[in-house]
Amino acid sequence: TLFYVDRAARYLVIGRVYDMETRQDLTAARLLELNPDLLTAGAPRNAQAQEASQPAPRASATKVSLAGLPANGAIMWGPANGLKAVVFSDFNCGYCKKLEDELKAIGARVEERPISIFGAESRREAERVLCAPRPDLALRLAYAGTALANPWPCDTSGLDANEAFAKANGFMGTPVIVRPSDGAVLEGYRPAHVLRAFLAGKPAPAPTPTTKG
Repeated sequence: TLFYVDRAARYLVIGRVYDMETRQDLTAARLLELNPDLLTAGAPRNAQAQEASQPAPRASATKVSLAGLPANGAIMWGPANGLKAVVFSDFNCGYCKKLEDELKAIGARVEERPISIFGAESRREAERVLCAPRPDLALRLAYAGTALANPWPCDTSGLDANEAFAKANGFMGTPVIVRPSDGAVLEGYRPAHVLRAFLAGKPAPAPTPTTKG
């Protein structure tokens, strides 16, 4: 929690400070400087997100077909020549943020498809990202805990398609990584070396308990 006081320490303000010109949540930015694991709603929400975003029970589908998913439900980022990954994520999921860092580390080309594991607020955040002028930049701001402005309305039917696909394939938690070359599924956060092997179609190194905390 971050508090603000005047120079004489007479007045104490509990709340968030926003820069209305840049539309940035300054409190969130400062909290992230103090503790990079914090999300925009603070530590209690972050703890809940971390716990809920542990790898879900294994989905019934170990391979899926991505053929029916529309392009307007995806946010593309990463170098065009990188290893290809499709990621189902929630911007309020702590392990999705950790996964983003690992995918950046291996230079992956990511097709990120938001789903609303944490309910209505997650859906609103996904719409803010998808409808932003630069969805790839808005995605990074969302994971950083920066409050996003409400953009002009856009076609969000692709998010509905993501939700339906996740439900049909038993994806009850995030993140879920799909290898687009053959539709193989990998659930939960994984470190960079495991992701590289999986996306390249190579045998993964022996698993380590990286998602238990």
